[in-house]
Amino acid sequence: MKFYQLKSDFIRGEASFAFDSKYKNILDKSDLSIKLYFDKPLIKVREVYRQRNMSDVLKAIDLIPHQRLVNTFIDNFISGVQFIPVVVDVDGKLHHNYFYMNVFPTYSLLDVVKSQASSYSDYFETYGFIMDMVFDANKINKVDIKHDVFRVKEFSSSIVINEKVKRIIGDNNITGVVASPVEIV
Repeated sequence: MKFYQLKSDFIRGEASFAFDSKYKNILDKSDLSIKLYFDKPLIKVREVYRQRNMSDVLKAIDLIPHQRLVNTFIDNFISGVQFIPVVVDVDGKLHHNYFYMNVFPTYSLLDVVKSQASSYSDYFETYGFIMDMVFDANKINKVDIKHDVFRVKEFSSSIVINEKVKRIIGDNNITGVVASPVEIV
């Protein structure tokens, strides 16, 4: 099986977004679990951006997909991700058709040396930076990867997808993300 790192891909004129300070905990990767909110987290366009365009997947440190992609994932039984409804505020215009993509399964797969991992955090028990996403073939052989979307334990800030998800993103011309192949050694 092939795997891909899901990376941001800004479209022309697209802004970056940020969670309202009340909801910063949604981004806490030390608690990779199912989350519950009683009201929709608020995301606002970053004021430093003059641009205001919006792709199918917004960037707010993590990825914020549009309802169209969420429906496609649900229709295709994509596993490993929970979608939390959010409100996106762009200059006072509220958009209710975006979701926070909470990816909670993790697998220990990273080849730390070949990925050139650095900035290890004892608190998060993960590296803060890698040069390239490289998986260790021995680790892959020992793990039963049951999810289509997951994080890597050693570098939890990144999202990994399988071929099925990559195909769905490509077939539906989803903007705002790109799938970069993960090397397996």
